[in-house]
Amino acid sequence: MAIQTDLHSAETPAAKGQAISRADLAPWWRRIAFWRAVAGMAIAAALAAVIVLAEFTDAMRHRMTHYLHREATLSETVKDLRRRISSTERQRATSAEGVSADEILKRVISAPDLRIIKMNDEQAGSTKKTLNPLSSGMLGVSTSQNSAVLQVAGLATPSPGGIYRVWWRQKHGTNSLAAEFIPGPDGRATVPMPIPPREAVEIEITIESGTDIAHPSGQTVLRGRIVDERLPVSRSTR
Repeated sequence: MAIQTDLHSAETPAAKGQAISRADLAPWWRRIAFWRAVAGMAIAAALAAVIVLAEFTDAMRHRMTHYLHREATLSETVKDLRRRISSTERQRATSAEGVSADEILKRVISAPDLRIIKMNDEQAGSTKKTLNPLSSGMLGVSTSQNSAVLQVAGLATPSPGGIYRVWWRQKHGTNSLAAEFIPGPDGRATVPMPIPPREAVEIEITIESGTDIAHPSGQTVLRGRIVDERLPVSRSTR
């Protein structure tokens, strides 16, 4: 009995050494230390990626803000240049049309089918009266001459880059640009125009900033209804 106990005690260290050697000889993918190292490296890589991404996002945000600021500055510069160019071109065109406007006015007034469309500020809004309290206008139309001419008075000089625009207001609520002008120092202007289209029910004058737009956006200063007001022609003129 004592011999068996001694043999069992003598085999125990050997068995333990064999178990330890088997653990050391296990494949690398089954070792706990390997997977712990892999997990540590993954966490470190994830943290590094988060830090790099945060720095990259911050840099891109600063670049985008700088780019948008430059774009807005360039856009305002381009708009200002366009306004100046448009204002200069309109002033030249107005000067060139001054002589022909007087000739058209004479032909339209002397035409037998002359129609007069009066314009006032009754429907232009109460704020208009404080802007141009003495303004008035008249549109003469002649179908036989295929021409029309607008005469206005008492208009204030627009601010730099500003301009007066004339619109046809149609039955369905749409607007079409008819003419544009800048009055003289005395507030008067004679503007050649096409005859009103059949769909037009009103003529309207607004003061605009000078940018090219398809619809009126400024304050209305004069307005008139387009009705048939043919003037009678005296027998002595026939």
